Amino acid sequence: MLATRRAIERSGGHLYTFLEGDVRHGPFPGATAICALQDSTGGSDGLMNWAVNLALNAARTHLDAGRPWEEAREEAFAAKNEPRDIGIAVHEAVDRFNRGMDLDVDIRTGSYLAHYGAAIYREGIQILSSERYAVNLSVGFAGTYDSLVTIDGETGPLDVKTGKEKPSQRLQLTGLSMCEWHAEAGLEAEPMPEMSGVGFILLLRPDGYSLVRHEITDEDREHFIRLVETYHEIRRWAAAFAPTALREAA
Repeated sequence: MLATRRAIERSGGHLYTFLEGDVRHGPFPGATAICALQDSTGGSDGLMNWAVNLALNAARTHLDAGRPWEEAREEAFAAKNEPRDIGIAVHEAVDRFNRGMDLDVDIRTGSYLAHYGAAIYREGIQILSSERYAVNLSVGFAGTYDSLVTIDGETGPLDVKTGKEKPSQRLQLTGLSMCEWHAEAGLEAEPMPEMSGVGFILLLRPDGYSLVRHEITDEDREHFIRLVETYHEIRRWAAAFAPTALREAA
């Protein structure tokens, strides 16, 4: 008798599906979407103003240098997207590092990766797995972790950040540590290893790094579960309301 195949798929919008034989569970929201609910309570003005300032500063520099407006506009958009692009490139390089693959390091990622390697060595970080989908069927959410690690005998998710530390990162670790299954894309899902109730944030900078340890509490887990429930309630309300709104608009 063949064993039931289990796998995790990811689709657009950070949605995940758990396949169990011919049965599909989900779609489930990603942990980042759940954490976005927490972040939304603080408003978006700070992040928006930061991005606008990056763009305006780049545009002004090029206009002051006598460059055409079209070039200044392109540079403004590039400046706005640069932190995101660096974050993506660093995460890709870190995953290749974790897997012992050849590295394609450029001027943007070189210093970050050097400090990542230094952190692995100095902090005694043991990489158990890298860049896998993970899902919690009981609560109804999923996510993608950067890596599962063991540090000083404690096992938990480690998330690499190239930006600043913020409170919702603790929630992201909370959710990932609660997952029941994990898998690489296209491969068989496996039960998550036993977690130690901790998670780690590795803040990478061009000039160094900081390793932040978070002890995950029952209050963290309960709060995360409430956010998941709120997310699903929002989606249920939207699905019920949208057809009515369209009919009334017509």
